[in-house]
Amino acid sequence: MIDWSRVAAELARLAAPALPGRLLSVGLPLPAWPQTRWLDSSVAWQRPAQDLQLSGCGSACITTSSGPGRFAALHAAQRGLLQGWQCNDAARPLAFTGFAFAPYQPHGGDPLPNARLWVPELLLRKERGAVTLTLTTPAEHAATALARWQTSWRQWTQAAVLPAPTFTLDANPLADQAFLARGRAALRAIASGKLDKLVLTRNVALRAAAVISPAPLLAKLAERHPNCATFGVGFGSKAFVGASPETLLSLSGHDVCVDALAGTAWQTATRTLGDDKNRREHDFVVRAIAHELAALCDAIVLPDAPEVMHLNGLTHLRRRIRARRQADVSAFDLIARLYPTPAVGGTPTPAALDWLGRHGDQRGAWYTGGIGWLDARGNADIAVALRCGLLDADRVTLYAGAGFVAGSEPEQELAETEAKLAALRDVLMADTASARRAA
Repeated sequence: MIDWSRVAAELARLAAPALPGRLLSVGLPLPAWPQTRWLDSSVAWQRPAQDLQLSGCGSACITTSSGPGRFAALHAAQRGLLQGWQCNDAARPLAFTGFAFAPYQPHGGDPLPNARLWVPELLLRKERGAVTLTLTTPAEHAATALARWQTSWRQWTQAAVLPAPTFTLDANPLADQAFLARGRAALRAIASGKLDKLVLTRNVALRAAAVISPAPLLAKLAERHPNCATFGVGFGSKAFVGASPETLLSLSGHDVCVDALAGTAWQTATRTLGDDKNRREHDFVVRAIAHELAALCDAIVLPDAPEVMHLNGLTHLRRRIRARRQADVSAFDLIARLYPTPAVGGTPTPAALDWLGRHGDQRGAWYTGGIGWLDARGNADIAVALRCGLLDADRVTLYAGAGFVAGSEPEQELAETEAKLAALRDVLMADTASARRAA
């Protein structure tokens, strides 16, 4: 499928004038999307509704950061990447990024760094039916790049057939009671007038009878949730996967698009989307996003009324806020300004983050953080990391949250998290249900 002699010639042409520290990318068209296996360094991104699919492995370069300046550090790293990045005409190079909710998370043994920017060594891209492969190396490693690419390609495209595991739920009623207690404390804080909204989160664990493979899970998520951004990132033996309905930031040239997504209903909910509680929760997010965009953007377009976003078993209120970014404003400038929105933290933001920190809020992996990609032309697509879980051998931890405002009922917010957990849990448990029916 790959003409490696052509790749070698293109690499030699790019490497001749390149300086150390620069990146070289050789791209070539492929006749079809190849079958690949999940590796420890794999990354996957798909928006089926937009006919875009990305899959990569390996790392040509990596930058990690944490703390209050983490987005500025990633911006500086991205700017450095773009300086002197040599590409042939067929290359479609881009970088992936991901980050945790709080500047110093994750805690404990989480495998993901707090914030990360990386360029895959091998990157597959499928858009409007056309498939390309982009191979990237630092210029100082150009002499050995061809051999590395060939080895990585062989490993990546080896067939791997794993059994579909069956799952059991690790029930934890004490954790449910703890969520309800924190919910009642949140409502007391809101009643005091110091806060308008708080987002509380919880997690549940599933255990499998075999090692869980991310690849088939991601394929099922993309099929089941075509209007979401499906993502997966491998870190050693672990993988962070999900299907998010919420766009934190989409950039196409100077055009900016941000989702204000808040307000949830499901089949057994006692409140409708038109309920006052859902409307107020949504409006908090809309006002905050519009305010922050005004500092870096012009021509802000705010829809008069929200639309209803329909997902499997869930509906949300959404406004897509559009704007034009000002000159020299980067994706990370916008992320730093927007994040965290009240949709994932609360409002007012400083008071909400302080309350969450004092009440032991811990969010595993990059849950409620962000994940997505940025390309060399300034385009970007960053999703809020929702409807997600962390795979670890035969165990998966699923995450969900709910927004508390005046009038919230803790039991209903707990039920909302259950409905959100189902987005990933139902896909995982489908094979379990099939196996039981067959038995």
